[in-house]
Amino acid sequence: MFQKFNFDTEWAVKLISKITNDEDIPIEGDAIVKQLLALQINAEKYFFNIRKSLVEFDEVLELLRNVQRKHVYDLRQLILTGDDESCSQHIFQYMQAVVDEIVFGNADPLKHPRYWSLSKLLKEFINIGGKLLDDSFAMISEEDLFQSLKQLRESNSVDVDNFHLPNLPKPPDGFRGIRRKNSSLKRWLAICSDDSTKNGRYRPTTNLLRKYLGDILIASYLNIVQESGYDDAYIKEIERAVLVKTLDCFWRDHLVNMNRLSSACNTKVNCRITLAILVITYGIPRAIFFMKADVAQAKVWLFTCLSINS
Repeated sequence: MFQKFNFDTEWAVKLISKITNDEDIPIEGDAIVKQLLALQINAEKYFFNIRKSLVEFDEVLELLRNVQRKHVYDLRQLILTGDDESCSQHIFQYMQAVVDEIVFGNADPLKHPRYWSLSKLLKEFINIGGKLLDDSFAMISEEDLFQSLKQLRESNSVDVDNFHLPNLPKPPDGFRGIRRKNSSLKRWLAICSDDSTKNGRYRPTTNLLRKYLGDILIASYLNIVQESGYDDAYIKEIERAVLVKTLDCFWRDHLVNMNRLSSACNTKVNCRITLAILVITYGIPRAIFFMKADVAQAKVWLFTCLSINS
């Protein structure tokens, strides 16, 4: 703490030991006063810079909140006022995003598929899909997926319209109709143009795996919806309500986390400033004496004061 403010504690201890060992005798002198004043000035500068940084940090957080708030509110308005097809497209995009997260976490485009965590990938995907997935998909093993990817890489062409990994279950026939086929092609174009992914040797294989698993999940969902017997208007109403509720829930959680981050920074700065006031006003002469006379006692006292700052 003292070194942070350029306070020469070794010099002070040697000086006091030469003067007296009696703690009841007040120690006065221009040199000590000069050192204490220098310490106080340095401490004031230090904590002024901390408060200045905190203000700048709050400004950045507020700007970030405003940008995010506008984006979230625009998205919410689009969900509420958009047509049924756009609402469904949002759901498909989010389902594909979940698949992408699973693939990215277990498949590295820079490495050969034999080094991918295929077993973990299958387990996470099956857990996410739950009852949407056909029972046959749960029987796929790590070796089955690896051999399928190997065969895919050896093939000369790929039919994107009716794509599926070789020797693995085909996606359910949920993309009937021009709109749903267009939706599948748009997702494929978005996958191919995704600049956030690593541009490795096995990126095409990774992209095809993303499309295959995305088609499986989305087509399975569409099949379940169709088999439910509910009319389209009711289904779209449920989808819209789920989207809005989910968006609101995550937005509230995000605001809570941002407030916690801001409060944590404010608390840390306030504790440091309070500590500096105590040390400058009361603690320095006593700390110097403890450091000279009783190291163990000094450690107890300093730990009590400085633990807030650690």
